[in-house]
Amino acid sequence: MLTIILEGRDMTALRVSKSEVEGAICTGIRKAYREYLRWTGDEGLHGAPEYLLTCAVARELVDVEEGCYVTLEAGMRETLEYANVCLDEVPRVTLRLDGRADVVLWVAPEVGQDGVPRAIVEVKNYLAEPGARLFEDVARLRDALELSVWCGGALEFGCLAFWLGVDEPRQKVRHDTPVAWLQHKSRRLWEVAQELVSLDGLEARLVQPKFYQGAYDDGTRYAWAPSVLVIEKPTE
Repeated sequence: MLTIILEGRDMTALRVSKSEVEGAICTGIRKAYREYLRWTGDEGLHGAPEYLLTCAVARELVDVEEGCYVTLEAGMRETLEYANVCLDEVPRVTLRLDGRADVVLWVAPEVGQDGVPRAIVEVKNYLAEPGARLFEDVARLRDALELSVWCGGALEFGCLAFWLGVDEPRQKVRHDTPVAWLQHKSRRLWEVAQELVSLDGLEARLVQPKFYQGAYDDGTRYAWAPSVLVIEKPTE
């Protein structure tokens, strides 16, 4: 386990590129999808265990920049303490303080020196509709980041990483292609996430570098996208 950063260390020297983190997460999801497809012959990630995506994402994150490290299933309370987040007051129950974070991205200035957690990443193998699975992780990331902002902690942002795939749309009058159906579902997920974080002065941003398309043996089309909901402070 990386040790807590010493008080007084220059935090700006430990920043990580948000865009590179987003790209690494999407690359991990894409690789996990293609690997699972090869293993099963025809299944998307909706049937895969989440630890497959978690490990794939972690492999990419550790190579984002020199000095990046990851921990898996790290305790949330311990992670926030290492990020210099004040926990003197009782936090919201939605933070699930005694639970574990899927992936924590750490940054250290040099090999052997103390590091700090910069981002928390929650992972879902499949997410297509707003509901409890979306709410729980977005609320948790929101609560952790809000506390960090309030007390000047080290956390910079949070990410909800997931695979989103669709077949032919049910109502072709409204959405005539799988890509259009995918875009509709994506926008709905982003809208709900934005509602959940906006009252705390935060923003949600959905990152989907590319939509992929294909067809089954019977000609039925499908589309999918590696996706990351980024919970962050508003751009100044």
